[in-house]
Amino acid sequence: MIEGVGLRKIFKSGIFSGKTIIAVDGVNIKIEEEETVALVGESGSGKSTLGRILLMLIRPDEGRVIFDGIDLTKLRGRELRKIRMKMQLIPQHPDEALDPRWRIYDSIAEPLRIHKLCNRSEEEDKVLELIRAVGLKEEHLSRYPYELSGGELQRAVIARALTLNPKFIVCDEPTSMLDLSTQASIVRLLMDLQRKLGMSYLFITHDLELARVVADRILIMKDGRLVG
Repeated sequence: MIEGVGLRKIFKSGIFSGKTIIAVDGVNIKIEEEETVALVGESGSGKSTLGRILLMLIRPDEGRVIFDGIDLTKLRGRELRKIRMKMQLIPQHPDEALDPRWRIYDSIAEPLRIHKLCNRSEEEDKVLELIRAVGLKEEHLSRYPYELSGGELQRAVIARALTLNPKFIVCDEPTSMLDLSTQASIVRLLMDLQRKLGMSYLFITHDLELARVVADRILIMKDGRLVG
């Protein structure tokens, strides 16, 4: 369903030193339909960079990203945005994913408005359907992000990610900023949504035990490479 072939990404740091950091080094990865692959590794191992390359939020210096048979590295502009509607990110820090000036309703509805997918009445119905699916209540829609708990914020971010009916989601340590009981409820939610909606996940984590719970397969990343 989605595949990375020979992916490589180098970052340069320092204006004068010109130091290079190889964040992703010749990675091959494939995720099938309705599969969850856990990507486990220490901080700085390249996990998040690889996830963002698969979403084409970061372009690789080398290699290809193939989604449903289409080479995304050959696409630009409108063509790429059209495909990327089916690919979403659930980030580690939900408070940074939502505009603090917007009510939760507007943050969830924004993708529908950008892509002009429905009228106002249809938009309201869709947003209500989404918040119920993630375990929020209608009253949450009128609140601002600072008025929600960490778990509620992450549920709102998940609802926003589901707005365009994605086929593939990168879950980038989606529970690491939450307390243990909230972590468990978010993990259950993500697994339930996958069963109901038939999505594929790349689940990025540093927690091997969590990876064993959520994943069909586990990959280990170290120094930009997959080592197991």
